[in-house]
Amino acid sequence: MSVITNTWRFLLQRRLWPVAVLLIVAAVAVPTLLASEPTAAPAPPAAAVKSDTASVLATEPIVARAGDGDRSGRRRVLGASKNPFKPKATPTPTPAPVRVTDTGAAAPVTGSTGSSSGGSPTDTTSPAAPGTTAPTTPTTPATPKKKYELNELTVRFGPSDAASQPPRKDVKRLQALPSNDLPVLIYLGVLADKKTAVFLVDSGIVAQGDGTCRPSRTTCETIQVKEGETEFFDVPADDSGSDPTAAPADPTAAPAAPAAQYQLDVVKIRRTTTSSAKKASKSLARVSKSGRKIVRARIAGDGPLRYHYNAKTGRLEKLSHKAYKAVVAKAAHAARAHF
Repeated sequence: MSVITNTWRFLLQRRLWPVAVLLIVAAVAVPTLLASEPTAAPAPPAAAVKSDTASVLATEPIVARAGDGDRSGRRRVLGASKNPFKPKATPTPTPAPVRVTDTGAAAPVTGSTGSSSGGSPTDTTSPAAPGTTAPTTPTTPATPKKKYELNELTVRFGPSDAASQPPRKDVKRLQALPSNDLPVLIYLGVLADKKTAVFLVDSGIVAQGDGTCRPSRTTCETIQVKEGETEFFDVPADDSGSDPTAAPADPTAAPAAPAAQYQLDVVKIRRTTTSSAKKASKSLARVSKSGRKIVRARIAGDGPLRYHYNAKTGRLEKLSHKAYKAVVAKAAHAARAHF
């Protein structure tokens, strides 16, 4: 008690007695509050339940045992039925389609799939299944376009027959028709109008049709035939085996029937343009060599022709009267020089 008494006197002397009073009240109240039990909170009102529901729940259980009649019925399940003891089937891969390129190699067909974000499509290639060969479709290669020489002709030439047309063929410059062994015609070239083809006619041939003979129809050394025109040529019979002691034929008698008749139709003149003299020179070199020999032999025997081939333009030019006389004089002088 001396400690409590001394403390109380000390607080009174220092005028702190209110603090002492509070300490004494606290020392008494705190144990009392801790020893008392808290009052329970009132319970919320229970929800009203219908009498019929309560009676059912009271009499019947929530989970009922299944009977024999329920087990005999078929249960309905979602999705396709599956046997749990059957092994899973392996899907067969589908071979990717293959296209054939122009070079004949097979290449896979690529497709494009769009991205989910709306971006640019991405090319995807379907891989071919291993061990499988995709069927290939053969493609027909493109036929290359035919190239023609300068002023090359497309004609129909052959024996005339009312039942059918002569066969079609392409003719280069200085080429003989129908052959080098029987040169009925030799194609010399095209005039400056680019529409008229000129042919050298063999001696003794009689021409009839749309063409124009030079120098005359009775003496037809050369003939001019345009596109779309038709000309007939009568080849006389070979009288080399006739009897020389026989009397000469009557000039007033009708001419003998020709041994053969040929038909010429000029279908097309290939007007290939030349931009330089070099191209024309190359075309001049690519001519029939056999036909050139026949023309030179004809000139040596019957004299020069009235035409000149211009290598720069690729055209056939007709000589003037003065120029033709000069060529004839030059040929005669060359012939005399050989004796």
